[in-house]
Amino acid sequence: MRPLNPKTLKVVPGRYYGTPKELWGFRSTPGRGKPAAIARAFLVANARLLGVEGVRSHLRLRKVLESLGAHHVIFQQHHRTLRIHRAYVTVHMDRRRQVYLAKNRAMPRQFLPTRAKFRVTATGARRRAFRNLKASRRTDRVLGVERMWFPIETRLRPAYRVRVQRAAPREEWIVYVDGTTGKILSKYDNLARATGRARVFDPNPVIALGDWRPLLKKGRPVRPPAHAYTEVPLRSLAGTGYLDGERVSTGPTRGRVKRGGHEFLFTSTERGFDEAMVYFHTDRIIGYVEALGYRGRRAIFREPLAADAHGTRDDNSWYSPGLRRVTFGTGGVDDAEDAEIILHEFGHALQDAIVPDFGQSPEAAAMGEGFGDYLAASFFAASKPLRFRACVGSWDAITGRTGDPPCLRRVDESLTYEAFNHSPDAEHENGKIWSAALWKIWQAVGRDVADRIIVESHFQLDGFTRFARGARAILDADRHLYSGRHVGVLREIFRRQGIGPVE
Repeated sequence: MRPLNPKTLKVVPGRYYGTPKELWGFRSTPGRGKPAAIARAFLVANARLLGVEGVRSHLRLRKVLESLGAHHVIFQQHHRTLRIHRAYVTVHMDRRRQVYLAKNRAMPRQFLPTRAKFRVTATGARRRAFRNLKASRRTDRVLGVERMWFPIETRLRPAYRVRVQRAAPREEWIVYVDGTTGKILSKYDNLARATGRARVFDPNPVIALGDWRPLLKKGRPVRPPAHAYTEVPLRSLAGTGYLDGERVSTGPTRGRVKRGGHEFLFTSTERGFDEAMVYFHTDRIIGYVEALGYRGRRAIFREPLAADAHGTRDDNSWYSPGLRRVTFGTGGVDDAEDAEIILHEFGHALQDAIVPDFGQSPEAAAMGEGFGDYLAASFFAASKPLRFRACVGSWDAITGRTGDPPCLRRVDESLTYEAFNHSPDAEHENGKIWSAALWKIWQAVGRDVADRIIVESHFQLDGFTRFARGARAILDADRHLYSGRHVGVLREIFRRQGIGPVE
């Protein structure tokens, strides 16, 4: 493979190492062979340009992802047998094996220390993480501990990565503990949440009735009438009598309902209704993703997604990346009674299945919330009256919300990137900016194209991504899947939203 011409490239410079963080705006000549071999050849040919001459042998192949329109090869940097946090190199190529993007987070050789000085033990790191989080040994637990390197600007610190799951409040923290001093280097709550209260019918009783007013009396939700329900098939069951299947299992749910004939015909006031609806809607949305082309060797979910239909009494639901489990709350209206809440949480599971631990930066977290809202709105749009189409969670939001109709959130807000709020815990509000951009794409190119390029775009993102990179990934996905047919309109949408990419 020939080296790239620096004069024809677009370069995103790195902040600390003097090496480029991204190379893009090019297409290599078509390659032959397996994507991993082509990616290795690309790194050899462009090692000096990327600044990885002295560390190529430390780049271990982590995985090769195949999306609908491209191959994505991910290398992880190691030093003295330990993984370096966030130090990876990814090479992205289209179906003709033409490399079009390289991302570099590797630390150059001159910055690597000669040895690791671990004075803190793994047990000591666990204790420090627990103490910092004020966790309880009775109710909370450590899901894993890993020895690694943690970069601080141009220095590497020996460290431990400790994942802690807390029961109350429901949180899942990743804590980085200095392996020499025991100091907490970084921590973040990696639990993807949604504050909602609803769960489903198809998608919910407000949509079934076409109005929310009959479902509210003296400010409280009332039992939905019989015609709010839809009888649906349950597919891909394992035959255990429980709601276990090829795509989803309600196994974590306490007090599961078993039916020998698999007849789960409950009303919303009966035990088992939430389980049935979680199973049905999750199984159906995964089937839809498979129908987009992500099946077989391109399958995103290779094992059943675990779901706890009523895992907390709080008015809250979440997806746990550590457990790979969706949990729904029963505070207010049960969250599992609104299919749009189910699909929002599934959106987090989908992102995590493509990009493990997605959402580790403020913009990435907002993109997670915005994508979840978009997915719910897109999937159910055709079955909803026009005035409900951009409204997400109308049953969940039937109390305590203003507006007609009441909505947990909308995907058609007049928001641009200028409205981004950098305050902590603002990911749901910031998510409206991203969902508004995605919804405009949906309106411009239609559901089939929009859903496909938006899902496809995730394969070249990382857990710390930003809006501009997400926009660029969507443009690339359109080039790979539709030969760039929609690039012009997509670029204009992102320009009006104040979102990159700069091209």
